Amino acid sequence: MTPPLEIIRRLSRPSKPAPSALQPVLPPLSGIKAVVFDIYGTLFSSSCGDLQSPPGRKSENMLLSILRDYEITPPAGPTPLTTRLHDLIKREHEEAQAKGNLFPEIEIRDLWGKILDLPPGPTIESIALRYECGVNPVWPMPGAGDLLSTLRHEGLALGLISNAQFYSPMLFPALLGLELPELGFTSDLCIYSYQHGIAKPDPGLYEILRMRLKQHGIEPGETLYLGNDGLKDIDPATRLGFHTALFAGDDRSLRLYPDRDELLPPDAILTHLKQVAGLLNPVNS
Repeated sequence: MTPPLEIIRRLSRPSKPAPSALQPVLPPLSGIKAVVFDIYGTLFSSSCGDLQSPPGRKSENMLLSILRDYEITPPAGPTPLTTRLHDLIKREHEEAQAKGNLFPEIEIRDLWGKILDLPPGPTIESIALRYECGVNPVWPMPGAGDLLSTLRHEGLALGLISNAQFYSPMLFPALLGLELPELGFTSDLCIYSYQHGIAKPDPGLYEILRMRLKQHGIEPGETLYLGNDGLKDIDPATRLGFHTALFAGDDRSLRLYPDRDELLPPDAILTHLKQVAGLLNPVNS
């Protein structure tokens, strides 16, 4: 069976960001001890990044081809498998919301197991990964590797908050060539939605980050959070006291919500990741 990192490398292609109309806003931020990133649309370009997006015929044909490669007979039924997956995700979300979880997150391996009637294990994970790479191809944003190297050498704590699945952390070694700790990320500051059953913009994920940063002696006001979504990234992080920067370097993934006046604005607007270093006056712990 092909290793996961090789699957990602084989199915990924360079992608150039689409410039947005926003201009940089780069106020100096002093006293920053930690920098936390979103993954999709911020560190990696993303074509869609939304598991709830309705599938099409192309994605169904791709899935059937993947199943043939694993010699798996598709479960019988008139409804396309990708539609069944989409409907199951929707149903799982609705059931969780009925129980009071306003922004639920699924575990995609569990859902693939239900759709294909297969047990957990490497086969399910490979199918899920190949399908994800096909419907949502990603590539590192320009300057991502250089920025992480710079921040690591400056002694800043690095973290992630992302609406993510099991394969999301694999993007870093697959496409940037280093595991997360080698890139400078602190393990307990990397927070993935699928591990907690809640998704951004649920403030719960940011509260988890706040508590874990506190264990490292770092306050929200000493933390910069970067994301590409005004609703899911900037507003909830700002409300908990984090400094925030809106990444506007790729118009395809930039989410602004101009009609949502209640959303809090970012401290900074970035059009290239290299601008992050210019914001900071690092304070080493």
